[in-house]
Amino acid sequence: MKYKTVRESQQAVVFNYLGEGRLIVGPERVFLYRERLQYLKSYTATQYQFLVLKDKDGIVTHKRGPCEIFHNPLVYDSITVKDATKIDANHLVVVYKRLKDNDVQRRIIQGPTVFVPEAEEWLHQFSWHGCDASDKTRMIPGHNKFTQLAVIPEQFYYNVRDVRTVDDTMITVKLMIFYDLKEILKMLDKTHDPVADMINAVCADVITFSGKNTFEDFLKNTHKLSELSSFPQLTQRAEKIGYDIQKVVFRGYHANDRLQLMQSSAIESRTQLRLNTEIEEMKQRLQNFKLSKEQARTKLKHEMEKSEQDHKQMIDNMKQVHDLEIKQMEHEQALKIATLTTSSNLDDRRARNRKEVEHLSKLRDLGVDVTLYLTLQHTPPSDEEIRVSTAPPSGTAL
Repeated sequence: MKYKTVRESQQAVVFNYLGEGRLIVGPERVFLYRERLQYLKSYTATQYQFLVLKDKDGIVTHKRGPCEIFHNPLVYDSITVKDATKIDANHLVVVYKRLKDNDVQRRIIQGPTVFVPEAEEWLHQFSWHGCDASDKTRMIPGHNKFTQLAVIPEQFYYNVRDVRTVDDTMITVKLMIFYDLKEILKMLDKTHDPVADMINAVCADVITFSGKNTFEDFLKNTHKLSELSSFPQLTQRAEKIGYDIQKVVFRGYHANDRLQLMQSSAIESRTQLRLNTEIEEMKQRLQNFKLSKEQARTKLKHEMEKSEQDHKQMIDNMKQVHDLEIKQMEHEQALKIATLTTSSNLDDRRARNRKEVEHLSKLRDLGVDVTLYLTLQHTPPSDEEIRVSTAPPSGTAL
C-alpha cells in the first residue's frame, strides 16, 4: 500500500491485480492497494506538425497541430509525431485517397500551403532519372526521388555518347534541354519517368541526325542541333506526356583522343590563318583609311583654293562695278554741269539780244537807219572815213 501523486498537466493509468486499468488526470493523490501506477507520455505537435494515432482496434487517425495527446495504453497502440508538408508556390503534390468501396481517388494540391494528409491518404512518390553528383551530364535511373513536383521551367544536361557518322566516326554530342510541365494529369497517366522518355527521344534524334552526315558535314551543320526542328521525336514525345520543349542548346561535341588531337591542330591552324587574315585586312583597311583621308585633305585644299580664287574674283568684280558706277556718276555730273552751262549761256545771249533789240529800237526811234548801222557795225573797218548823219527833225535849222 502506498500513495502516488499525479501532478497538474499529467495523466496516469492505474492497473489492479486483475489487469484492469483506470485513467487518472492530475492533479490528484492516488492510494494504491495491490495496484500499479503508470505515468503517460505526452505527445505534442506544432502548427507545422500532426499526430498519427493508432487505436487498439487498428484504426489510424491524424490530428493536426497544435495539439497535445497522452499515450493512453488503454486506447492507443502507438502515437507518432510527423511533419506537415510545406508546399511553396512553384510546387505541387499528388494525393491519393482510398475510398470505402476500395476505389482510389486522386487529387492535386497546389502550393503555397501546409498540407496535412488524412489517414486514408498518401502522397505520390516520384522516381525519375537524376543527375550524378560527380558528373552533371550522367543521368542515373531512379536517382531523383521526391514527392513535390516543380511546375516551373527546368533543364538538364545530357551527353549522347557513341554517336556514329556516315564515315564511321565515333563522337559524343553534348546537349542542354529546357522543358516546362504543361499538363500534369497527362504526365501522370502517360509516363512514370518523363526525363527518361526525353533522354531516349533526344538520343534517337541525334543518332538520326548524325547518321545522315559525314564528320565534316556534321561540323558544318552543328548549328542545326540548336534548332527544335532537328528534334521531332523529342518534341512529339514531350507533347504526349504533357511537357513542352522550349529549346535545345548544342554545347559541343567530343571525339576520340586521336581525332580530337587532329581536330585541335586543324582548329589551331585555321585560327592562326584567320588571325593572319584579320591582321592583313586591318592593314589594308588602315591603308585605305589613310588614302581616303589624304584624298579628302587634297579635295579640301582644292576647295579652299577655289574658294579663295572665287573670293578674289568676286572682289575684282565688285571693284569693277564700283569703278563703273563712279565713272557713270562722274559722267552724269558732267552732263548736268554742261547742261547747266549751256542753259546759262543761252540766258545770257537772250539777255544781250533783248538789250540789243531795245538799243536798236531806241536808235530807230531817234531816226537812225538801223540797217545801215548794223551793216557798218559788222563791216570790217577801212581807211575811208564814213560819216553818219541823221536828218534833223522837221522845224529844226541846220
